[in-house]
Amino acid sequence: MINQRRYDIDWLRIILFGLLIPFHVAIGVYWSTYGGEINPNLGEITETDRLEIAEEGNDYTAESVSPISMFLHWMHQWRLAALFMISGMGTAFAYRKRIWKDFLKERTKRLIVPMFFGAWTMGFASQVITGEISLDAESLISSFLLGILWRSLIFWIPIFGKLLALGHLWFLWNLFFYSVLMIPIFNAVRNNPEGFWSRSIKRVFSMRWNIGPLFLMPFMLSLTEILFKPWFPGFIGVAYEWFWFLIFFAIGFSCIVAKNQWYSFLNESRAIITIFALLSTIAFIWIRLEQHSSGIPYVEGGWILGEPFVFHNGMTLIACLIHSFHAMYWCLVVFAWGAHLLNHPSNGLAYLNQGVYPFYIAHMPLVFLGLRLSGELGLRDLSAVLFASVVTTASCWAFFEIVRRMKRTRFLFGIKNKTPQSKPANNN
Repeated sequence: MINQRRYDIDWLRIILFGLLIPFHVAIGVYWSTYGGEINPNLGEITETDRLEIAEEGNDYTAESVSPISMFLHWMHQWRLAALFMISGMGTAFAYRKRIWKDFLKERTKRLIVPMFFGAWTMGFASQVITGEISLDAESLISSFLLGILWRSLIFWIPIFGKLLALGHLWFLWNLFFYSVLMIPIFNAVRNNPEGFWSRSIKRVFSMRWNIGPLFLMPFMLSLTEILFKPWFPGFIGVAYEWFWFLIFFAIGFSCIVAKNQWYSFLNESRAIITIFALLSTIAFIWIRLEQHSSGIPYVEGGWILGEPFVFHNGMTLIACLIHSFHAMYWCLVVFAWGAHLLNHPSNGLAYLNQGVYPFYIAHMPLVFLGLRLSGELGLRDLSAVLFASVVTTASCWAFFEIVRRMKRTRFLFGIKNKTPQSKPANNN
């Protein structure tokens, strides 16, 4: 039954959101994602060295193929994809007893309100910590009020609006958009459990040799890459990623619609899923090294903007297939082993679930704080990552403990009211 609680989904949601902190810290150290000024590894090098590093596209940039950088690339391919699948699963639970108007109201309360309030407050805090705003009272007040205005006006603009106004909170905007777009399908499945959409979804999971989840679903993901990836690099859920993550979201919803077939597949195919994922990782490493040597962005996309002009060739098509199959197989690994190991209750599960959104919303400026403190203490590389991760986690926890105690702040940061463990999970 669709309303049977799955503790593994709750646990995976907590774990995958928890990985945001060390991942965002690490890319600030090893890729200088937030600028060289905040990277503790670059604290003592000259400006000339910084320019040379940027031109070489190797050390301290996302182009690096060092072992640590490759590990970060590997994690980045499936972590967000799995979160969108979990969000789709949570939506299947959330929609089962709601009409579309109530669902839209709930999505607005749970996604749009925290998105705006987080953008206004955490975006401002990030500017303060990174030194973009001076610390005198007049500048702080004017910058905060101006930030509310311009963030509220430009967030909807494709690409640049999300990047400048929402930052890391783009996930909430995409998730809201996907939820609204799929309401007709949600309605059809709920109102007619044996109708066309429900039967079609279940048929995919019942195909012989598990062709549906192992080949058809990742191939659908590959098609979005083939169609959209050449035109623009994918980042913060734009370009091909917008369609890519939409499909992951829809797949997650479908998994709960076909719940019995889905969990039977995970249980029976756990070993083969793991083998496929490991083999796909070898292919991913190869295509990533090919990108580094050729300069063609096979993984990120947007190669049509470079020289020579090309829409697709053999390598780009292979890259699209490898990228999507690799991401899908690692998502399947996460869910297969999660179902095997994590489907059990815990006294701390409800508490940790409440912390997901506050941790997510607040963590980015605290990452900047951790990186700055690491630089001040002279920490580098792994020691900087560990220290900044601890600082960020501890600060997020303190923040969560404060906001969870007041009704208004619970609302503003997307914390749901507590529900008894025996009730069906709303895992979104």
